[in-house]
Amino acid sequence: MKLSRIIEIINPVLVRNFTDVDIKSLAYDSRNVTAETLFFAIHGEKYDGHKFIQDAIERGANSCVVEKEEKISTVPLIKVENARETLAKISTHFYGFPSRKLLVVGITGTNGKTTTSFLIKNILDTAGRKAGLIGTMGYFIGDKNINLPNTTPESLWLQRIMREMVDSGIEVCIMEVSSHGIKMGRINNIDFDIGILTNISRDHLDFHRTFSDYVNTKLKLFQGLKEQSIAIVNLDDGESNRFIKGISTRCFTYGIKEEAHFKGEIKRIDENGMELLIRHKDKVFEISSPLRGRYNAYNIIPSFAFSYIIKVKEEEIKKGISSFQGVSGRGERVTTGLAFNCIIDYAHTPDALYNLFSSEKEMTDGRLICVFGAGGDRDVGKRPEMGKVAASLCDVIILTSDNPRGEKPESIIKDILEGMNSKNVIVEVNRGKAIETSINMAKRGDIVIIAGKGHERYQEIMGKRNSFNDREIAESCIRKLKEKN
Repeated sequence: MKLSRIIEIINPVLVRNFTDVDIKSLAYDSRNVTAETLFFAIHGEKYDGHKFIQDAIERGANSCVVEKEEKISTVPLIKVENARETLAKISTHFYGFPSRKLLVVGITGTNGKTTTSFLIKNILDTAGRKAGLIGTMGYFIGDKNINLPNTTPESLWLQRIMREMVDSGIEVCIMEVSSHGIKMGRINNIDFDIGILTNISRDHLDFHRTFSDYVNTKLKLFQGLKEQSIAIVNLDDGESNRFIKGISTRCFTYGIKEEAHFKGEIKRIDENGMELLIRHKDKVFEISSPLRGRYNAYNIIPSFAFSYIIKVKEEEIKKGISSFQGVSGRGERVTTGLAFNCIIDYAHTPDALYNLFSSEKEMTDGRLICVFGAGGDRDVGKRPEMGKVAASLCDVIILTSDNPRGEKPESIIKDILEGMNSKNVIVEVNRGKAIETSINMAKRGDIVIIAGKGHERYQEIMGKRNSFNDREIAESCIRKLKEKN
């Protein structure tokens, strides 16, 4: 694009040093700048992009979008009110409005986004429909899987990925939409065809400050839907009415407790999965899934609803659900070869822990042994609530370090303990030793649950990410226990 065209699109506050240069790439990180790049100086959570303008120019930036005056005369400077919003707008134009050429489904909520997105993808794959996915586990196009810095990455990433999807023949883009992504304008200018709400409970209040702001932020995804778009909302969720009333597009509901458009009924549930009925209008669909845990029914039903609405054949939907084995670190079963079970899960909110612990508790006559902590530099208020949930459902609790980040693990654990009134609590700051303790104490019929980090392959301590994976540690401990016995 020519710089004059970009200026025409964004209507800037001020332009200095204008030369109508060619723009061949966009960047907001100076490390990604190459020749003939338009650099966007945005304010990040940790860094101010204005501090890296000179570095960007030295790397080849031939123009810059800024929010404040800069004493630079070597390249054109385009001053705007909000560089992040401008990045979203220009990225959309630069990559040719790719979301208009895809059926885009945005999945938001506190819990269940990842499992629901992968389950939908598996259904579409089974039906022979080409689907791409963007979310916590990275982005997926065919056999390609690339890690991402955030669940919902910056707008430039999103538009670039969607362009790649279009060029690769992808028909459906399945996207996890985080509250951060909505609040920071990362999803601006994306044409969503379908929005799915999984649930709403306390999370990210370090960022949103109030629960009301958190809910209202999620609501914005649905308020931004086009007139012809569709919303799919969990009617059993306590905030559902707030969403239904705030949505002007066509809305379908789902649930188990309430009389929803897609109403589920669990007929059987055990450690090998579940069988459920889904009723819609005058039809009843029998569904079988290997996913364990009652909470997974709330991932299965919206996945069915979405697929049914976009006219995937019934048998293909059923096959896609029955063949889906789950996502790494989400209710993931570690094979022990011993008389107890071990589960790895990403649960790191009070509601997620409650769903996980209560679901596993109904599948065992033995003890529930849990290992968990809480993330540092995040919502402090949820920590005692997490402790309270664990104390009410688990027989043995081992509190440990999660991703302490810039905090001391002992301080985080102290916050969790404030919500607990349980004698069966063990404190072991070293997460590896905590996992080992849980494995070594397990007896016949027990379930060991290692919660909080799920698929993550690192532990973040004082700004450094150290290699660490719950599953690998658990498997190592199990091997040692077998050798000992």
